[in-house]
Amino acid sequence: MALCVLTGDIVGSTELSAAELFEIGQILADASSNLQLVAGPPHFDIHRGDGWQATFTNRRKALRVALLFRAVLLARNDKYETRIAIALGSESLENKDISKATSPTFIISGRTLDTMSDDHFMAHASGGSHHAATVLADYISRSWTTAQARAIAPFLHPAESWTQKEVARILGISRQAVGQALDAAGYPAIKAALTAIEEQA
Repeated sequence: MALCVLTGDIVGSTELSAAELFEIGQILADASSNLQLVAGPPHFDIHRGDGWQATFTNRRKALRVALLFRAVLLARNDKYETRIAIALGSESLENKDISKATSPTFIISGRTLDTMSDDHFMAHASGGSHHAATVLADYISRSWTTAQARAIAPFLHPAESWTQKEVARILGISRQAVGQALDAAGYPAIKAALTAIEEQA
């Protein structure tokens, strides 16, 4: 079975309150649970208070989901940031409690996070073009503002289809403001890159 494992830790966790760490966990868990329709049965676990893992079976969506996780955190609070390591595998989940998982993809994802350089917040264990695209996406998305994250998050979700008009209504801003936020966030280029990755993966 195809498997994608995202392993992350919360940036600056020692400077956040217990309530803030709990909220971050809830935001990520909610985002993960909403992947069911397009990314396969998701699983999510928080460990050690500031670490987390998420799994799903649609490996083509790996980078999209990583960017979605960043966007939903930043959309809530500009202090909320996470590092993310992506690993792809082909084994079955040993059980639904991924906190006890010891299969190769989980180990590789964790090691990729542990060896990530200080100037990167995202990495792809597969290396090559996958890692190159991840590094570039990381660089672009780390400059997002909270307003840009709120605008882009709905369009990153693999299970939903939004128009700028609909997002504008939900956010209480004009459609033009949504378009400007998407352009400033680099969404047209990100969308093209994600589409290319997902079509050829």
